[in-house]
Amino acid sequence: MESTFQNILDDIKNSKKAVAVLPSEDSIKAEVKNTYKINSKSLLAVLLEHTGGIIIDHWIRLYGAGEVNFISRNSLCPFDNILIGEDILGGLFMFLENGNIGYFAPDCLELEDMEISFSQFLYWCFHGDTVTFYKDYFWKGWQKDVVNIKNDEGVAFYPFLWAKADSFESRAREIVPIAEIIRLEFDFLKQLYA
Repeated sequence: MESTFQNILDDIKNSKKAVAVLPSEDSIKAEVKNTYKINSKSLLAVLLEHTGGIIIDHWIRLYGAGEVNFISRNSLCPFDNILIGEDILGGLFMFLENGNIGYFAPDCLELEDMEISFSQFLYWCFHGDTVTFYKDYFWKGWQKDVVNIKNDEGVAFYPFLWAKADSFESRAREIVPIAEIIRLEFDFLKQLYA
């Protein structure tokens, strides 16, 4: 387990991205162990044991046992899937039944299979072309703006990303609690399928 975490740290060190590893908290680690049956040898267990979350380019957050709290974030999700991360737009990364990582997209409120495993997902976060993945959602001056967003906040758009707008730049932006964005997405989804 220690060597696996060291490999992750080495991977982060070799990344050209800005990556921050947050400290874990014992009380949250204990809560994770009491609430979830996670294979102690799995990559997810290693991240939950050793980190309080990992932040990539101030944009993607991988959940841990600390500030970017695996338990509280998972409590927001009405699906049976386990959430492993988010982006500042309210997009969610989660395990699918087939073992792949899925992305719940905030622009269409649909779950998409990324067709990659968790280890491949981590590699993508640290070394992959995340810029192309998000290119339609970067606003003018976003690099400067995202630095000031706290780890429990996200960027809300009006009209919402799933609603029509004249253009992406015409949408108003506001920094709000990320939990508010996620709850709103799922509330809207419920209304759609009610």
